[in-house]
Amino acid sequence: MFNEILYGIILGLLSTPISIIKKPRFFWGSAGFDPISFFWVLSFFLYGPLAAFISSLIGAFSIAIFSKEPTPILGAILKFCGTLSVWLTFYLILLFSPTMLCSSIYFNELSIFIPAVILAAIMRCLIEIPACLFAIPYFLSVAHKETVTIRTMVEKFGGLVKYSLSMVGLNFWLTIVDSFIPWIVVFPTGIYNNFGMW
Repeated sequence: MFNEILYGIILGLLSTPISIIKKPRFFWGSAGFDPISFFWVLSFFLYGPLAAFISSLIGAFSIAIFSKEPTPILGAILKFCGTLSVWLTFYLILLFSPTMLCSSIYFNELSIFIPAVILAAIMRCLIEIPACLFAIPYFLSVAHKETVTIRTMVEKFGGLVKYSLSMVGLNFWLTIVDSFIPWIVVFPTGIYNNFGMW
């Protein structure tokens, strides 16, 4: 447990400088590419769920403190919840896998990992899409210094269907990036064999 905590703290701190970097964003405030969460999923693959939780928490705090976006605390909460839904889905798959192999090496094979990523993306959508119905109007209100309601926000997207499709597309994209980049770093390179601890 000590090593999980230690490495979770280290990877969380390593993700912190990324929170300072200004990232291109969609009009509703979401970044289409934010590598801060790569470290959090990397923590899961190498050191387990406790390390992932600690690194995610530290990274989220760094977003809340250092991010230059108009609503940093809101951004930190959404990023934390979105990434948590990804690695927590992976962990739940491990717990209920028929092999009873409670280790991230279970995801070494793409035939197993790809369906897991799809399931994680669905879980992320179930959390983020309803949350953003309230978060995006708040972001737009703060950013533009005018009151933006849910109805007004949906109209900016071109309707509820376009809002939903935009959110599904974004969350699937973010889940794919958050999952596959750490996976490529850990498994094909052999880093797991040298540094993986579970």
